[in-house]
Amino acid sequence: MILRRVIFLLIVSTVAVLTARQAEAQWYAGAYLGANHTRSASVTIDQPELGRSFTFEDVDFDGRPFESPQYYGWRLGRLFGQSRTFGIELEFIHLKVIGRTDRAYPVSGLDTSDGGALVMNTVVQRYAMTHGLNFALINMVVRTPVRGPVTLVWRAGAGPTLPHAETTIDGHIREQYEYGGPGAHLSAGLDIRTWRFVSTTAEYKFTIARPRIDVASGTGVTTSASHQLAVGLAFDLSR
Repeated sequence: MILRRVIFLLIVSTVAVLTARQAEAQWYAGAYLGANHTRSASVTIDQPELGRSFTFEDVDFDGRPFESPQYYGWRLGRLFGQSRTFGIELEFIHLKVIGRTDRAYPVSGLDTSDGGALVMNTVVQRYAMTHGLNFALINMVVRTPVRGPVTLVWRAGAGPTLPHAETTIDGHIREQYEYGGPGAHLSAGLDIRTWRFVSTTAEYKFTIARPRIDVASGTGVTTSASHQLAVGLAFDLSR
């Protein structure tokens, strides 16, 4: 509920900024590549049609950011005011979350013979979002000049997640794009003016979401908290 209110306020702010006077605004666009690491988390599968619900604890995830489709992102934003210190932007982040189902994890809700641990692919052969745990974000932006062409840039935002879920449970395959629930984003980085209207960007990013996805005969849910490093280019579109 709180995150939905934040998203609503960000949308209202976006409309206000986009109607600001052109003389006080600066449009920009950017794109980047990078890498992500997602923290271990529980994976819960609810299958009411089969009368079962179970949870694997501390599941490890791979990011594979340099394998196709790669980790990437893009943004379109607008700075406003005389100093152009504050802004608002739309950002899309594509990162992968791939469960390591070949490992044994503590599990509840299933019968086991190994002290409560079970190799995950005994039941869940695949739990992944390889075409993206995609974030569609509205960010608030704060820019602080450091020295010369270097500017420190802070971002905070929220928006929906649009995962492409790929799961296989007991041999039953499901793959689909869907709405996974809200997500949030924080970042800090540098914008370095390198040539005329072009800047090089480097930033640390953190995203968090709890995507709920459809699986065979039910749903799956996990918490995805990801650390990311991204490097790219930004373009001033207003000059």
